[in-house]
Amino acid sequence: MGNFSSGIDVVSLERAERSFSNARFLSSVFTDREIELAYSMREPGRHLAGRFAAKEAFVKALSKGILSGIRLKDIEITATPGGPPAFKLGKKPEGLVAGRSVHLSLSYTSHFAFALVVIG
Repeated sequence: MGNFSSGIDVVSLERAERSFSNARFLSSVFTDREIELAYSMREPGRHLAGRFAAKEAFVKALSKGILSGIRLKDIEITATPGGPPAFKLGKKPEGLVAGRSVHLSLSYTSHFAFALVVIG
């Protein structure tokens, strides 16, 4: 069996809505493309909460957490029509997972966004 690591994160949609109303926080965590996509949707806060959970789960899966030196903005969550969400990584996070596969699963309830990341 290979060397796998995983990370999971849960974000309260209500708490996320409050945090995401702060433009400075929003621009420090999300790329312009992520913000633009979120605000083209019916529930931008829900969409951003899922992306935030995915970024946090990715960092946890690295097993280095904050010590990895990655900014959340260096991790972009992309969407493909009809396909699963995926990561577009900046130079530093890409270097930390070079040659490994990265898988993301997002799920939502009426109150929470969940993300699971597996790096193999």
